[in-house]
Amino acid sequence: MNQKLDLKISILVVPTTWVVAAIVTIVLWATHYDWMYYLIGVCTGLLNFGLMIKMNRRIVRMSELYPDTAKIMAKRQAWIGVLLRILVFTGVFLAIFFKEVYQNTDESRMWNLVIAFGGYATVKVVLIIIYLIFRRKVSE
Repeated sequence: MNQKLDLKISILVVPTTWVVAAIVTIVLWATHYDWMYYLIGVCTGLLNFGLMIKMNRRIVRMSELYPDTAKIMAKRQAWIGVLLRILVFTGVFLAIFFKEVYQNTDESRMWNLVIAFGGYATVKVVLIIIYLIFRRKVSE
């Protein structure tokens, strides 16, 4: 029962995020901000969300296959997943920083980094809202 609800929530997050991202992208385009960085942030957030779901499924499968060593394997897989997600986030945002902000004297370039982070945070906000709709505790 719990696995089916988690799968349903995971399936709802992605299309809902794309709908919200489309609306925000149109607003950014209409206000002449650089909307492409918002989409880069959304794609990074969705990639990290997918990696989190994949690691969760791997942990559940390993605990069913090897119940004796499940606790150790779960901790190891969880840390690998966290480190991989941090690596993806850091790589993308460092690339944006060095492309747009570093060695540019124009202050408006910093907004591209903020817009990208807003896109990344969109996935988290949608996830929290969907959890609240399903009346589940949000714990990450």
